[in-house]
Amino acid sequence: MPEDVEHRAAQSVRLEEIGQCLLIEQRAASDGRRVTPTLVFGAGQLVVIEPTLEQLGEALVAAGHIVEPPEAIAYHDELASRPIPLRHLPTDLGDLFSIEGLRGQRQVALFLGHDAECLACFGYARQLATQLNALAELEAVPVIVVAGPADTIAAWRRGIADGVPILADADGSWKRAVATRVGADAGDALLLVLDRFAAPRAGSIAAEAGGLIDPSEATDWLRLLALECPECGGEIPWSSA
Repeated sequence: MPEDVEHRAAQSVRLEEIGQCLLIEQRAASDGRRVTPTLVFGAGQLVVIEPTLEQLGEALVAAGHIVEPPEAIAYHDELASRPIPLRHLPTDLGDLFSIEGLRGQRQVALFLGHDAECLACFGYARQLATQLNALAELEAVPVIVVAGPADTIAAWRRGIADGVPILADADGSWKRAVATRVGADAGDALLLVLDRFAAPRAGSIAAEAGGLIDPSEATDWLRLLALECPECGGEIPWSSA
């Protein structure tokens, strides 16, 4: 057997052995289930299963790494005075939805991710969905937008409450319009905090969803917004007149 072929074969066997060891560790840490992501630090001294971004940061610090969490950008002046472009998009349930229907009634934590195949975006969407009750107390709602046709986003409902709209941006044109509005690249993942006028008040932008702020911080921003601007936060009734 040629030396390079023999080397590749040995390397393949070694990778398979490593994979089997990792699978055994994963099942041992999660009562025999295969749960992803499962992260093991060191020689198994620290194991975290499906961590939130905040929990992941804490685990990395505990493992001795330096972590600088991402920060959202506050929008001011003209950028925060006009609504984002609004459009009706199909949901995973087959109906149409637009943030325009929430104007004057709800604040919004808007996540615009990549396509339905992006596991990082799916994981982030699930974490954002866990804020549903906390946001409801602020009269706010999370909205998730996925690039691609509606028939590709049905699987995203798994693990995401029915009260969270999941929208399909078929050709990505709405995301491009929104990204342009806040000075972002359309290829990035975006989390925007919108007031009751559907105007952007804060945003987190990153190449991948893992680089965005923890979804719980969107709730904190909306809580601060209600204190800063009672009308935007709903303390003062809003009228479109």
